[in-house]
Formats: sequence, structure tokens, C-alpha cells
Amino acid sequence: MDLGLEGARALVLGSSSGLGRAVAAALVAESAHVLVAGRDADRAEAAAADVGARLALAGDLSVPGEGRRLVDEAVTGLGGLDVCVVNTPGGRPGGILDTDGADEAAYQAMLRPALEVARAAAPHLGRSRPGRLLFLTARSVVEATRELALSGVMRSGVAAAARSLALELAPRTLVNVVVTGQFDTPALSRFEQARAASEGRSPDEVRREHVSGIPLARLGTAEEFAHVVVFLCSARASFVTGSVVRVDGGAVRGF
Repeated sequence: MDLGLEGARALVLGSSSGLGRAVAAALVAESAHVLVAGRDADRAEAAAADVGARLALAGDLSVPGEGRRLVDEAVTGLGGLDVCVVNTPGGRPGGILDTDGADEAAYQAMLRPALEVARAAAPHLGRSRPGRLLFLTARSVVEATRELALSGVMRSGVAAAARSLALELAPRTLVNVVVTGQFDTPALSRFEQARAASEGRSPDEVRREHVSGIPLARLGTAEEFAHVVVFLCSARASFVTGSVVRVDGGAVRGF
């Protein structure tokens, strides 16, 4: 099936590794012109070369102004912008009472940069072809969890902003949220190690607990996640906007 992405100019933030990198690779496979962005310049360059992206940029989204700069440089480097995938790092594991003092860092990591990037990208999206703005979030958007309480607060704000943007940017740009489940990525391993250390358990025990909560009885692959994201970026998803799409192997029990 032709997804209609040939020549689309796409910025994928947080794409030097993990899920973001898989999304960048899947867009390249559909003949999109992709810019890979990550915090480390060498890793971003290596990822771009590996997946066949057009350009690579480095920037720390938690620094005010960096999100706007990355968007501006993507527009210049790609000659415009049709697709923007907003992928920010997570916050410190734990409940609200466990994360006293981490509020500002969580805001700077998850919510503020998402708003900054969206505002910077919006004027460019939908100019020469229908635009796509995607926010990659987490399970905490749709289901409360003690282990990701601050993520729930900040990423729920991202989802709320996305719903407003879906109205503001219609009909030329579609805006959606993708909720990530548990995927076999370096980011999940780091989270499991941090949680294990804070709870006095082994990372393997935390991993088994994660897998036990997934009806499909396994972690997802980054490629499986990327297929869904790329579909939402495509011409085949032309009547999908303002939606929250879960890619979690059925882990969320709610409707």
C-alpha cells in the first residue's frame, strides 16, 4: 500500500535511538525526507547515516528555545515541514509523594518543550501538503500509575494541548497522540534499572512484572510501534485527528 509519504519533509525529535529512531527509519522507508534529532550530535549523525535520513541535528529539548531552533533548522534544511513527531524524554519514576522537588524538571522535560515545538512547527505544517503533528506520550495519559505519577501530570497536559491543536490546525494539519506501551528499548531498560534500584529489587524482576501485565505476553518491538506512527503520518489516516491511539499490546485495561 502506498502511504503517500514520498517527498514528505519530516522532523522526528528524540530519534537517535529507540522508538524515535524506528519511526525515522520507517518514514525513510516510505521515501520521506527525514531529519533525525537527538541530544548527542555524534549519536544523531550515526543514526541518520544508519537509517538513511537526510539530516541530523543535536539539541536538548529541556533547554528553552532549543525546540524552536530545531524546528527552524529543520525547515531550512528540508525546505519546509510536513510532518513533526514530538518525542520527549520521561520523568523520574515514582508517585507524587516520592518525587517532591522534581516538578520543574518534569515540566521542562515533557510539557514545556512539546508546547514550544508545536507552536514553532504549526505555521509551517499544512502549507504545501496536508500536515501531520504527532505527540508520543506514555501509558500514564490514559491510566493512573504510581510509578509514573509526574509523567501522568505532564503528558496529560501534552494530550490536552494536542486535542486543542487538532481543532486549531484543522483542516490542513491533523494532530494525534500515540500512547506507548512497553517496548524492548534502551529507555525501558534504564527505567527498569532506576525503578529496581529505588525499590530494592532486580531489573529482571521489574521486567517480568512488566511483561506479566501485557495480554500479548511480550514486550513490543520498536518497529511495531513505528508502523502505527507512520500510518498516522500518512495520507491513509486522512480522517484521524484529535485521537489518542494506544500501542501497548492490550496492557491498558480501561476503555
